[in-house]
Amino acid sequence: MIAVRKQIYSNKLFTFRFSTRQIIRKIQKRTTSPTISAMVPLSPYGTFSGSIFQYNTFPSLVAFESSNLEKSPNKCILIGGLSDGLIPTPYSKDLESACHESGWSLVQPMISSSGLGFGHGTLQRDTEEIRNLLNYLVEHRNAEQIAFVGHSTGCQNAVHFMKYGDKDLRKKVKLVVLQAPVSDREGAMETPKYAENIEHARKLQAMGQEDEMMPRSAFWAPITAARFLSLQDVGGDDDFFSSDFSDEEMALRLKHLGQYGDLNGLKTLIAFSGEDEYVPTTVDKKKLVERLHMAMTSQTNPDVDSQSSPDTVDTLFLETGNHNLSNEEGDKELFVDTVKNLLKSALN
Repeated sequence: MIAVRKQIYSNKLFTFRFSTRQIIRKIQKRTTSPTISAMVPLSPYGTFSGSIFQYNTFPSLVAFESSNLEKSPNKCILIGGLSDGLIPTPYSKDLESACHESGWSLVQPMISSSGLGFGHGTLQRDTEEIRNLLNYLVEHRNAEQIAFVGHSTGCQNAVHFMKYGDKDLRKKVKLVVLQAPVSDREGAMETPKYAENIEHARKLQAMGQEDEMMPRSAFWAPITAARFLSLQDVGGDDDFFSSDFSDEEMALRLKHLGQYGDLNGLKTLIAFSGEDEYVPTTVDKKKLVERLHMAMTSQTNPDVDSQSSPDTVDTLFLETGNHNLSNEEGDKELFVDTVKNLLKSALN
């Protein structure tokens, strides 16, 4: 999902002639202006200390691990949504504190899909890079147990990795937190040119040109036809959480989480906001959370023997929460406190 909507403006180039002295005066005036200084807040999501390291050489990819518990064998991986990078959420700093109090370090990776890279990316590429990250953490930073905290599209990354990622690495994952696991497609379907854009992307795909870019009017960021379809077409690779899926379709996409809970002790948390601005108002959010829980534990068909224990998946419904928990006081605190308790339980 979209963490922050962005508008791109075309730049116009103007030529001016200033003397060196005039330029220096203008720079001094701007840098000493109290008005300008007041407009630049101190890092709103917090400041962090720790180590940055390169876990992938080509492309060059880095991750940041918070200090205090860098040598801990327990690594919590925070993955943001579309356009996010380091420090992706308002609760990032609180989550760091919760991790340290629970015996975990917090790791924030940059992947090729970070920033605007998602527009030419795939979940398959993300999973491969997350695999490389976890391998590096195991080989060089003492990792033994892993937790994922996914925000928005980061939820898709966590779900996809737990289905298609390296089997040995998946066994190390003890907790998956899905904060704002919402459908990109359902919100897009309410826009005026949805059908037209989908048809255009499908035509490009049919001609073998799915890596070509969509028109600027189709999306708020540069995006290929392939990724556009993945996010916005029915049954696209990113389409995990849509409320219009049947129970069986939803279980097909999510039941592996409950199965891993039974096999390896994985715990999953669904954290959903009652005021999420990217969920259509026609969607019954509480009902959707119930159905997601049922799908993950395969409690959708009483005739199926492969049901998982309902205890492998917890839910947290934040009545007043918005998409990234930045709106109402207490929402991010309740969420982080819940995660902290699960991190502690994962070590028992």
